[in-house]
Amino acid sequence: MDTSNPGPLLLLGGGVVIALGTILDWGPGVSGLNVDFNGLFGIVALLIGVALAAIGGIRAFAPDTKLPDEIAGYSLDQILFVDALIVFLWTFALISESGSKIGLHLTWIGGAVALAGTVLSMRNAPAGGPEAPTTF
Repeated sequence: MDTSNPGPLLLLGGGVVIALGTILDWGPGVSGLNVDFNGLFGIVALLIGVALAAIGGIRAFAPDTKLPDEIAGYSLDQILFVDALIVFLWTFALISESGSKIGLHLTWIGGAVALAGTVLSMRNAPAGGPEAPTTF
């Protein structure tokens, strides 16, 4: 395990916290996995959390595993950044509802941690790849 780059570990931790937060209560009688609008987003957040945790775990504990460098013209780090940003912003906006509970708070905190992990991973990415990825 390479401890010189904490980005993958933060991705792993943030993804796990996002996945746990979606299972717990988001409000009075509402969890992240209900069949309403919040539940639909909770399912998307759960899938994003699992993906963030999986990629973070692969990068932290099996760095020799070959992951794709880019998908549809965007680097993998950029895609993970956008996914973590979506989870963070959307769940942080939902905490303004009265009666938000621990699951919602864990989800936005996990999103913030994963967001920090993607930024650190992008900063420590090796330079001189095949070609520069598309910028935002």
